[in-house]
Amino acid sequence: MSEMSSHPRDLLLPAASLHALGRALEAELGADPAARALQNAGHAAGDAIFAALVAQDDLADLPESEFWQRLDAFFQEHGWGHLHFEAAHAGIGTLESSDWAEADPDAMQIRPSCHMTSGLIANLLGRVAGEEVGVLEVECRSRGDLRCRFLFGGAPALQRVWLALDEGKSVEEALGQLT
Repeated sequence: MSEMSSHPRDLLLPAASLHALGRALEAELGADPAARALQNAGHAAGDAIFAALVAQDDLADLPESEFWQRLDAFFQEHGWGHLHFEAAHAGIGTLESSDWAEADPDAMQIRPSCHMTSGLIANLLGRVAGEEVGVLEVECRSRGDLRCRFLFGGAPALQRVWLALDEGKSVEEALGQLT
């Protein structure tokens, strides 16, 4: 019997397989449990992504602009798509992509559905920051938006944004209500 390598392996799958996984989980579990399962899986996958990133750079020592460029380049190189960072509000940042692989533009979902990405980004940015980071997807190509847009920051601020969005406010209005 051969020994298994202790080195992690990368696996190349078409984005359509991630879309199929999401649809299968939703059919078996329902929308909310499927979203939580994908978020948890993404969060767990963040460990391997973080390890791959720190193998190339000491992320804590990178200037902010280089960190975001490195993160964008990593996701592009691995087929996820482009990620563009912007500071949205004190303590809240955004990551945006018009070509994000988890999004399924043919799905026409009612709500954002890049659940795996949300968990992955929460883990990755939390590890870099050294504290818990929440992620809220507010736009998604899976529901017909032109881009996927993820807000990230502290859980209390994101909860306030989510409540404002639930009341029908725009993202910009919700962010403007933060003090």
